[in-house]
Amino acid sequence: MIIHKEICVGCGRCRPYCPAGAIIFEDLKSKVDQEKCYECGTCLRVGICPVDALEEHPNVYDYPRALRKFFSDPVAVHKATGIAGRGTQESKANDVTNRVRPGDVGIAIEVGRPTLGMAVEDIQKITRALAKAGIKEIEAENPIHSLISDSKTGDLKPDLLGERVLSAIIEIGMKQDRLRHVLSTMKKVAKEIDSVLCLDVFITLEPNLKPPQEVLDAIAAEGFSWRPNAKINMGLGRPGNRMDQ
Repeated sequence: MIIHKEICVGCGRCRPYCPAGAIIFEDLKSKVDQEKCYECGTCLRVGICPVDALEEHPNVYDYPRALRKFFSDPVAVHKATGIAGRGTQESKANDVTNRVRPGDVGIAIEVGRPTLGMAVEDIQKITRALAKAGIKEIEAENPIHSLISDSKTGDLKPDLLGERVLSAIIEIGMKQDRLRHVLSTMKKVAKEIDSVLCLDVFITLEPNLKPPQEVLDAIAAEGFSWRPNAKINMGLGRPGNRMDQ
């Protein structure tokens, strides 16, 4: 994001809307610190500037800086996946996609949050830990998948490591009996992450509308407490072909 100095009147109205604190004052005008800016577009979307001095940087989609835009702007569409947002559409629409079936478990590793952000190097710490533990089931449609240069080591593309994003989600699908292995791995690597980290576990409820006891036991065995959450997706239509696969 940039602020045209010749247009800016220095009112400072845009500053509170920047989640990264990247808008600063210089010579009584507002200016964007390009190192801190996550290219989330919040300051522009709120339409707070009285003189329209804010504008998206002309190089915002240049590689590797484009990573900031794709992982920080909720309306930006990932070129690698064609999906807007940090993750895929799979977990949020499981009632249609049927990705997580009975006996399966979906895992989302959420890192970073608005106002806090994270370094891409923290993503690599997680992908490396997962790879070392033999966990290579990262969703192919998950944006993180396209950042990995070596699936055996979990290394990301080197030219991305200097970038920062507001948040990211690593999504994994596997059988329920491997859940403890993932949770154990994440407990260890979480100590190395300089940001907020949250683990989500997606399951298909049993006919009695209760979560599988095997999943609850695995969560408890690794010292985690669980809080039930649900996302209801109305009007998505009939389940896709994955029901029959």
